[in-house]
Amino acid sequence: MTADFVRQMHRFIAKHKLIRGGEIVLVAVSGGADSLALLYGLHALHTQLRCHLHVVHLNHRLRPEADTDAAFVRQHAEHLNLPCTIQEVDVSRLARQWKRSLETAGRSARYQFYDALCSETDATKVALGHHQDDIAETVLMNLIRGSGTDGLKGIIPVRDMKFIRPLIEFTRQQIEAFLTSIDVVPRQDATNTDTRYLRNRIRHELIPRLENNYNPNIKAALNRTADVLGTESEYLNTITRTAFEACQIQTGQETIILDREKFRQHHLALQRRILRQSVSKMLGAISDLYFAHCNAMLNLIEGDAPNAVLPLPNGLQFRRAYQRIIFERKTTEIGNFSYPIATVGKTLIAALNAEINAELGDGASGRTRTPPNGKFEAIFDYQKLRKVFAEPFPEAIPLTLRNRRQGDRFQPYGMQGTKKIKDFLIDAKVPRHERNHIPLLVCGDVVLWVIGYTTSDLFKVQPHTQHYLYLSYASSDETAP
Repeated sequence: MTADFVRQMHRFIAKHKLIRGGEIVLVAVSGGADSLALLYGLHALHTQLRCHLHVVHLNHRLRPEADTDAAFVRQHAEHLNLPCTIQEVDVSRLARQWKRSLETAGRSARYQFYDALCSETDATKVALGHHQDDIAETVLMNLIRGSGTDGLKGIIPVRDMKFIRPLIEFTRQQIEAFLTSIDVVPRQDATNTDTRYLRNRIRHELIPRLENNYNPNIKAALNRTADVLGTESEYLNTITRTAFEACQIQTGQETIILDREKFRQHHLALQRRILRQSVSKMLGAISDLYFAHCNAMLNLIEGDAPNAVLPLPNGLQFRRAYQRIIFERKTTEIGNFSYPIATVGKTLIAALNAEINAELGDGASGRTRTPPNGKFEAIFDYQKLRKVFAEPFPEAIPLTLRNRRQGDRFQPYGMQGTKKIKDFLIDAKVPRHERNHIPLLVCGDVVLWVIGYTTSDLFKVQPHTQHYLYLSYASSDETAP
């Protein structure tokens, strides 16, 4: 059994080109049967493969016996005379901090650990112990959850040219028989028999029932299905990447913005994949994102409301803002702000990461500034301002920078009559989420300037203007208007 297992493992590694000569391979070992079979199989082959092995273990601190598991892994590494790196992380704390499930937080922590250690050790591969039974269980679990083809394709032999799974062709029975043949006894994780977890119920209840009553080779059948769907999914993912790039306006770790009209031109199958790819780019994975989430996003995209927000799992939210589709980290709604502004000189506004510069000028000298477009530079007839506000404010005009308040109105430049600030921002297609972020320059209760958009027509300069007030607004905040 020992020789057959190792030969089959060698053929699989060679077939899929999982390991090249000279590579350093991190072997992820939990202490369970799968990871120990992986470790001892690779150790038996490392001379033929001409690779260097390095044992790694991440202690999640979730179970009382976690420290004992870590010590067990270290003992096996020492027995094989292999380098070993063991670290621990408080996954419960990370799950709360990242607002993710324990499973998702644990997975993210492991892959961060692997990536960091690859950089430290110059390792180019990370070997994981997934096998045929894992694929069958994953396919059934995702089918029960209502997953698409990405969830039903199972587990592929190599991902991102780094994460390899040399045991994919083996069953759990073959793995256990191999360990018995070399007298290695694995650690038993009590949580693997806890049927409160869906995977365990599938492993211990559903699959045995399917084998006994429907198909004794159900695991092999599910693996074949996963292989077919995996190939088709890989092809669709290639098309999806092209479609995503055609739709994207902005892509970053905190925000992804897509063009709604370009998105709507694609087939529904690609639309769903584009949405999932957006979440994957934000989180590095798409755990906890289900059909209901995708369907809700599509309903907002096709709906009549030009502005809508939908919370997503793992600290994300989805927004439609007119013709933009936005994925972003959840943020707290901004509160009211108000800052006094000097009529001469520079005023720093730390909370907005901005500054306003103001100066008074003499139009009678013939040096009146050319009127700016009113977005981030503004000019006002200072005599008109003094005339209107002289009685309540005889010393100086009290300028204030604040966000909108209930009932705010103003007369936009070039218009007759006034307009509610709310209606003005709607007509300007400012997304609802951003409207409270727009700074207004006011004097008393009179709105002089909607920064980023336009000024009030009431105080515009005229050819006969003798004194003017010029202001400029600058912000280093990327979200500024």
